[in-house]
Amino acid sequence: MNIADTQPVGCNAWEIGVNTTEMGAMRAKRRGLTIIEMVMVVVIIGIMARITLPKFNIDKYRADGAGRLALILLQEAQRNAITRQSNVIVSFDNVINRFRVVQDYNNNDTINTTDWVQYRNMADGAVFSKPTWSGAIGADGTIPTAAYAGSLLQTIAGLPTVIFRRDGSASTNLTLFVTTRASVSTEYREIIVTASTGRADLYKFNGSGWIQMNK
Repeated sequence: MNIADTQPVGCNAWEIGVNTTEMGAMRAKRRGLTIIEMVMVVVIIGIMARITLPKFNIDKYRADGAGRLALILLQEAQRNAITRQSNVIVSFDNVINRFRVVQDYNNNDTINTTDWVQYRNMADGAVFSKPTWSGAIGADGTIPTAAYAGSLLQTIAGLPTVIFRRDGSASTNLTLFVTTRASVSTEYREIIVTASTGRADLYKFNGSGWIQMNK
């Protein structure tokens, strides 16, 4: 029942024996957590987050992104060669760290004025680089000799080149290494292109071996 309903007209709360000081204190106690309690909650949440959440390694994700971008570019070149029925010339520019992609409309394996030429940058901070750590071995089991290598790798307009044919095949087997930090082995990504099928596969080095990233 509300005090105001039973309080005589013209009477104050203190006149009928109501302790307003105690009522105010009770209301204050119900207002919520104290500062100390809030601090304790925040500390506990922080501890639980450190225990349950894995350490976020931004460098690893940057390296993954660089490898995937290079893989997509090579896969796109093969797909365009098939769908447009004209060879696609992909060259590697290790000075500027970019790809040169040419739609070879007359299929003569050279760059003509009528061919469509574009330059595709690598991911930010990514470079072509041969693995430099001691005892480095590629995903194919061979010792890397350069950032890119292939038994039939061609040089077209001054750049090492692989050509994707109209039937989907590639002009050479290819190994291509990209990284975002040449001094860190776990940030190397390798792309292997199989000449007979033109298939490109992406691998990453985890410190002890290579793991395939695409299936």
